[in-house]
Amino acid sequence: MLNMNRVTLLGHAGRDPEVRALNNGNKAASFPLATTERWTDRDGQPAENTEWHRVVAYGAAADAAERLLRKGSAALVEGRLSTREYRDRDGNDRVVTEIVVAGPQGVLNVLGRRVRNADGSPGKEERP
Repeated sequence: MLNMNRVTLLGHAGRDPEVRALNNGNKAASFPLATTERWTDRDGQPAENTEWHRVVAYGAAADAAERLLRKGSAALVEGRLSTREYRDRDGNDRVVTEIVVAGPQGVLNVLGRRVRNADGSPGKEERP
């Protein structure tokens, strides 16, 4: 029987990546990625829904995230869906679902970065 676990997302980074060194000498970079679905509701009004995804990149993808990805950057992410359990500092059991970007099938392409004008309004998108 064939199986596949593959996720492709195109969105914007919610913050700069958090990069940490692993015991094996490699790096891991984690960041939230927002994807927004837009549509027109039955009353003809624009509507939208934003989903937040936790992305964890390893190896070359972590290096790329550290060098290029910043809050607001547009990014294409391909990886696998992974759910894990852990116990937080307060002793509470937690479950987290992540997009893991690793190995030859993992892809992280930073497509551009949103810049702000001097008055704080959204500006054009820069390419790295």
